[in-house]
Amino acid sequence: MRTSIRASLFALCTFFVACGPDYPACENDDDCHEGEFCVNDLCQQCRDDSDCPAGQSCNDGRCDPIQGWCAGNGDCGPGEECQNNRCVASSTEDLPPQSTGPTNNGPCSLDTVYFAFDSDELDSSTRDALTSIARCIQTRGIARVHVTGYTDPRGTEEYNLALGDRRARAVMQYLTSLGLGRDSLSASSMGEEMAQGEDEGGWRNDRKVTFTER
Repeated sequence: MRTSIRASLFALCTFFVACGPDYPACENDDDCHEGEFCVNDLCQQCRDDSDCPAGQSCNDGRCDPIQGWCAGNGDCGPGEECQNNRCVASSTEDLPPQSTGPTNNGPCSLDTVYFAFDSDELDSSTRDALTSIARCIQTRGIARVHVTGYTDPRGTEEYNLALGDRRARAVMQYLTSLGLGRDSLSASSMGEEMAQGEDEGGWRNDRKVTFTER
């Protein structure tokens, strides 16, 4: 009798196992391999991003590498740094040096100022340079100055024209705040038209504002 019961239980268990879904079909996570999840009745690598390793995201049940993801600066290329797990162009610390006044007791000049990638913000070194430029304009009695904004070649022509204009106007506004008359300043943008750089080392010299005495 006991033997018969055991045989019946074994047959019943075998029946239920045999009737389970064929992999990768599933009804729940128990039907999948370790580390897999039952999503839409199929065993998948992930349900959402939290199921994937760092640097990967969940796409249609598969963990794919996130383009441009980084854990540190060592994961980024030349001229880039890691910010919020993304490789971006290096910060203003890598900008060309900004002039802050005359050297060797020579006459002051209206030197070019530079910007970070995709930015029209004036950092502290740029503000210092503009303070010297404003002082130079006043000392030399320059009647009119035209401010021209430039960009590197990345981005559309329309976007870069607008970015160059924002840079020029940010500079003009700061010079005005230092006491220069608004009617003595004018601004325009060249966008990417004059860009010459082919990599970050050259692009950082393309992102600038220049000054022309008139």
